[in-house]
Amino acid sequence: MSNFYSYLLPIPVEERIVGPRDLQVSELAHSSLRLTWSQATGDVTGYRLLVTPLSSKGHLLPLQQKQMDLKADVSTTMVTELSPKTDYTLILYAIYPSLIGDSATITIKTTPLPKVSNFRVTEAGLFSLRLGWTPPLGKLNGFKIFIPRSNRPGLTYEQLLSGDTSSHVIDSLEEDKKYTISIYAVYRQGPSEPVSLVGKTLKLVPVQQFLVQNATTDTVQARWASVKGATGYRLTWASQDGHIENVNLGDNFNFYMIQGLHSGSEYTVTINPIFGDIEGPITSTKVKTLESSAVQTLKVSAVSTSTAVVSWNSVPGATGYRLAWGPTPEFVGRDRPRQLALNGSTTEFQLKNVAHDTEYVLTLYVLFGSVVGPGISATFRTSPLGYVSNFKVTSYTSTSIYVEWSPIVGATEYKLSWKTDDSRPQSKYLDRSVLSHQIKDLNPQSTYTVTICAIYGNSEGPEISLSQLTAAMSDSEPIKAVREVKVVDIGVNSFTLSWKKTPGVSGYKISWVPFLGGNEKSEVVSAASTTSTIHNLQESSAYKIQVSPVVGNREGSSVLLTARTLDLPKVEGFAALNTTDSNTVLNWTRVADVSGYLLSWRHISVLETKTETLGPGFSSYKIGDLLYGRTYIFTIRPLYGEVEGPISTIYQRICQDCRQASALIKSHIITDSGLWT
Repeated sequence: MSNFYSYLLPIPVEERIVGPRDLQVSELAHSSLRLTWSQATGDVTGYRLLVTPLSSKGHLLPLQQKQMDLKADVSTTMVTELSPKTDYTLILYAIYPSLIGDSATITIKTTPLPKVSNFRVTEAGLFSLRLGWTPPLGKLNGFKIFIPRSNRPGLTYEQLLSGDTSSHVIDSLEEDKKYTISIYAVYRQGPSEPVSLVGKTLKLVPVQQFLVQNATTDTVQARWASVKGATGYRLTWASQDGHIENVNLGDNFNFYMIQGLHSGSEYTVTINPIFGDIEGPITSTKVKTLESSAVQTLKVSAVSTSTAVVSWNSVPGATGYRLAWGPTPEFVGRDRPRQLALNGSTTEFQLKNVAHDTEYVLTLYVLFGSVVGPGISATFRTSPLGYVSNFKVTSYTSTSIYVEWSPIVGATEYKLSWKTDDSRPQSKYLDRSVLSHQIKDLNPQSTYTVTICAIYGNSEGPEISLSQLTAAMSDSEPIKAVREVKVVDIGVNSFTLSWKKTPGVSGYKISWVPFLGGNEKSEVVSAASTTSTIHNLQESSAYKIQVSPVVGNREGSSVLLTARTLDLPKVEGFAALNTTDSNTVLNWTRVADVSGYLLSWRHISVLETKTETLGPGFSSYKIGDLLYGRTYIFTIRPLYGEVEGPISTIYQRICQDCRQASALIKSHIITDSGLWT
């Protein structure tokens, strides 16, 4: 039996052992790298890593080999203390309890030592160069700066600097010369590859763009362009009699005012840049101060009500002028003080918008660049606003007056006004070129006061007036018809008319009569009227209306128009609510301005009607004693005193369960006999 079962047991299969594989290098640097692998199979107790450098010819250097023993559960490790820019062979073995297993190999080359970046010349001098750079990351021992001396073979400039330095000045160089400069980052392992640049020292140059200008009687202004690398400037000036003065200025100066000079004298002005202890080339120029720096003649002419012309003599060397003006103390408040700057070529200026009849003081200052020279003053007084002269009536009629006048200097336009004692004034603005005007649409035989004044910009001059009586209208003179007659408002019992005023009339006659015939009524309104309201008309009625002009006892042609008054308002919202077997409640919306309501009702098949007069405050009414199942006609009218308004009608069947609205019956008509048709 046991042999049988032993025959059925499976035969053991030997497991294949696989060593470490898939070696990969990451985080590669000049002195380290990270090695990663896929772990070996089997009962691994650890790993052994052999790191061996290669020679320049590719041979292993076993004497420099480095061994690292690692734990079994590790699949990555950091390899340090490597040499930069060197080939390495990395061999990884799996360690088992009684033997060393298979291995995997990879060859890699470390990176060079990091170099300096952003190496540059930050400032060039005559005999020096200032250098700047950005240090590389990592621990540094320092930096080495190196300059070969091409003109002196075998000699070099070499400077070792600490690792926390990022700038350096190389001095004792030659003027206007190019230098090739290299910098190394120095590590424990040695120097990095160099980074080089070509720098050039400055050339000893004179000041450029040297200007001496804006001369006054005792000053001149010197300006110049800054010289690169200069630490300062020496400015010197000498008169023709040998008197010399100078001043030393900092490198931030490019302007200086030389003062204390003699008027009408010539000076030699020189400047040279300074580079530390060395003075640069001299730049020279000549200048002459002014004999006089003030305006000698200041005149004011062409003075009007709002303008004046100011003129003066030119001042040699002046860069401009400042003109200021304002009212004298006696006239303070008439205008505000003002000033403006003018260029040096200006010798005349027109003042505008000054106040009329006002005394002004004006002052003119001479400008020499930023220096204000002496001023000179003068006064003037503007003209008063003038009267219009030669204002007269040249002709007139019953409806017009023709006037003329003479021009006035400075006027921008004219304002012409006219009125009677009982009318409002009317005005018209005329251009300054207009010197006559015909005033039209006047009333006959009426005295008019006509006034004129000149307009000066925003100001009105003094007024001058005259009176004129218009002529009487002759009987043969035709009367003009009324124009633009229209109905502008229609009411229930009224019309409002409007029309255009007709010149020369003494009044207007308004008459009206019902369109279908009746008594004609009329009224006469005054000549000043342009509107009128006709009252006490019949509502919902058409009328013929006539408007005609009246002159004395004469009546002109009439204008005919027709209009219809509005209907009286009817009761709205009339309805039967809350109907029972013998009564109903009538509701409606109140009508404005009524004196009451006339309510009536009857059975639809009989003529006998019951009525009830209600006050204006009612908006509902209950009616009882009605026959069950019968249909009734209910009506309501608004009352306006003695006048009854339009009727409103509803039909209602008296039945508590019958809710059909009377609107279903509205299309039927009741005959005089009270029967359906």
